[in-house]
Amino acid sequence: MKEILHVDMDAFFVSVEEVLDPSLKGKPVVVGGRATPAGNGAITPQTENTLTNPKKILASAPLARGVVSAASYAARKFGIHSAMPIARAKRLCPHAIFLRGSHRLYSEYSAKVFEILRSYSPLVEPMSLDEAFVDLTGCGKLHGPILKTAERIRNEIRDRLGLNASIGIATNKLMAKIASAYCKPNGMLWIAPGKEQQFLAPLPIKRIPGIGSKGCARLNRMSVKSVADLSRLPLELLEETYGKWGASLYRKARGISNSPVSAETEDPRSISRETTFATDSIDPLFLESTLSYLTEKTAAQLRSNGLFASTVALKLRYSDFKTVTRSQTLGWPTAADHTLLKTVTKLFRKLFNDKTQVRLIGVALSSLTAHPCRQEDLFDLKDGDRWDGLYQGIDRIREKYGFRSILRATSGNARK
Repeated sequence: MKEILHVDMDAFFVSVEEVLDPSLKGKPVVVGGRATPAGNGAITPQTENTLTNPKKILASAPLARGVVSAASYAARKFGIHSAMPIARAKRLCPHAIFLRGSHRLYSEYSAKVFEILRSYSPLVEPMSLDEAFVDLTGCGKLHGPILKTAERIRNEIRDRLGLNASIGIATNKLMAKIASAYCKPNGMLWIAPGKEQQFLAPLPIKRIPGIGSKGCARLNRMSVKSVADLSRLPLELLEETYGKWGASLYRKARGISNSPVSAETEDPRSISRETTFATDSIDPLFLESTLSYLTEKTAAQLRSNGLFASTVALKLRYSDFKTVTRSQTLGWPTAADHTLLKTVTKLFRKLFNDKTQVRLIGVALSSLTAHPCRQEDLFDLKDGDRWDGLYQGIDRIREKYGFRSILRATSGNARK
């Protein structure tokens, strides 16, 4: 019988801030957003998606756009939740403490949490910075009974890092995830084998992962409000009505999941950067300059990890919140700024609608590999070596004097 844990950190970003500043405990705290940058949406350290700058309290600063990354439980009482626009959160709770946050800091604490989890099992599957599945099947002789082991993990995270975690325990990933959400905050819940459907039956359908507000509305129209209601629908009807999603709902309503816990790989699946502007922009030159800067950032991170990308993707979010993406696969993997920028710029020029203002722009590199597999012909072999030498030199300068010490001209225009 499988023994799976879902470890979910409670209000993780806020909790880290509280460890560093205990005076924040019990107060409405919101992580996300930033001070309004000067100029017409120019890129500053505050407008980058990965918040690498030190924490800055924004309670008295004018708030630009952006969304809530995390909210303390005291802030949630005012209706504030993740992904809510910062401006709305400010209206709901004007006296809340708004923190810009630090992705670097949260990543460091996340790494420490995962270090603890891996000391109990080699099968740890991170789902984000603040949650992971742990497969403890067969570890009983080493660690003892599953309930005591889960409690020991929770206590170790609290004692070593000062953070609270909620842990769900079940025979599969689906039920473990539902259990951890059910016992938040700072709880622990074990769903005994064979009791899955009994536990699920009275729960509202929104408790099932993958059923959002739109899914709830669709099911409510069929008089389905609880998991018990959903479990009474035949597979044929669900498949006919909802296709593959319907078949998935049939299994989830019965607590069935065969997805294994997969240990993480060392290399990232993708590298991306995006920025939300303080003021929507329709200026193609400014947008292309911003895209140039973000591409330089992603390419530099690619090279620092010793990786090469085969797929380039562009992301645009317009003022009406409509989000569109386009991607292109290259002939061979690369980490060269000029190749990546040429590709993403072409995508932008095909996609950009000069009648609709842009709120957010981003670039993502995926299909990553540690081998360039360059298919150069006789004429570009020498140039390829020269480009490699150029980027190695640029990376050395940036390592010594900072990333902004040397930029492409187009990237510099975005900062102006």
